[in-house]
Amino acid sequence: MDRGITRDYVSSMPLDDVRPGDCYAHARRLLAEVGSVRAELGRGEDTRAVAEVADARPRDCYFEALATWSKVDRLAREVGAPPARAAQPIPALRDLRPGHVLQLITAMLEQVDSIKAQLRITETAAVPAVEAARQPSDVLATLIRINREVSRALDCPFTASDVYRTVALASAYATRLGAPAGPAPFTRGRKPQHCYERLLTCHALVSALIAKHGEPPVAIRSTPPDVVPGDVYDLASVVLGELALLHSLTPTAVALHAFEPNASGHRLPAHVEQLTRTLEAQLAALS
Repeated sequence: MDRGITRDYVSSMPLDDVRPGDCYAHARRLLAEVGSVRAELGRGEDTRAVAEVADARPRDCYFEALATWSKVDRLAREVGAPPARAAQPIPALRDLRPGHVLQLITAMLEQVDSIKAQLRITETAAVPAVEAARQPSDVLATLIRINREVSRALDCPFTASDVYRTVALASAYATRLGAPAGPAPFTRGRKPQHCYERLLTCHALVSALIAKHGEPPVAIRSTPPDVVPGDVYDLASVVLGELALLHSLTPTAVALHAFEPNASGHRLPAHVEQLTRTLEAQLAALS
């Protein structure tokens, strides 16, 4: 079967028939396409080893892909590519499956196609053969690599201010679960690595809370080398997604609002690290 990446192909494939191997094959094509854009823009490849991941679930891949979508959208605006057609609506988080991940990868491929057209890139990467043995952890590792490649292509990479807005929303979700936010002390001189390590703790805490509702735990990650704000943004997006899922699993939780107050202004890694410690304390209080 020709598994070329087209919206018609994905829409015609029953959602329940999509397997991690399908997601992995199309994610590999997305990685190649993003790499060609990055090279055309004259940027070097991110050669860092991918942090170890294990026991990933489709929702972990989906939340990582949402972070990718934000970066691809920024890249499209930077190069003047036309807006992409809307991605599939976000499904009920407790029902996330490989098919939903594939839908999001498909939407990103279409946006990357418009970026390539704007840059007059005519070469097209083929979809690799589907490997049935691939697991969500393989998909997640590939999405992490894609995120890094898009970050390298951006004129304005994601910064501590972008991360802060995401963690602030996660803290607001934790507050709605009954854990008021008491600001942690401010510590100067923090680096993205400190923020990432704190978010790993937050990730473990919220995963444990979700497990109490019968949902399996998600991926175990390690800290990547030479952490940059884009890495922190990716993990913050996953933590935010997990908190949104926890809301849907908690009968007494206050409903999430469609619009949340958005933290603004310039932020340092120290501000992000302070907020991650605040979130960590909130999650610990909920445990």
